[in-house]
Amino acid sequence: MKALKIFFLAVVVSVAMSGCFSIDTSVIRHTNEEHLLVSNYGWSLFGVIPLVCGNASTDAFCPFAFFRNDVSMAKIQRRFMMYADEKGVYPRDLTYEYYDSVLFEIPGTSLPVPIPYVLTYREIQLSGVLK
Repeated sequence: MKALKIFFLAVVVSVAMSGCFSIDTSVIRHTNEEHLLVSNYGWSLFGVIPLVCGNASTDAFCPFAFFRNDVSMAKIQRRFMMYADEKGVYPRDLTYEYYDSVLFEIPGTSLPVPIPYVLTYREIQLSGVLK
């Protein structure tokens, strides 16, 4: 019974700390342009060993990936350009945001837990206008 509780706790913690990959779009009023935002974030151990992140694969079965680093500019750019190619449009005014944190925050709150460099958080966002 104790092993079942530990397994259940591990599953809950894994889902709570899982990463997220997303592609969001919006149409710009009075133009034929679309704004595209592609983002991904994840957690790693000591800043180098990936634990969990959003699954950036095009044929993703699960929304997150364990022990794989999909939080990279190359993967975000690839998905951005794939979306633009599918729509047959040209991207312009690209900007990116990179956020890296070494303090673990309790999910759903802004309370940091002072465990520096054990669990690290990384997020990359790429946005631009498609015309």
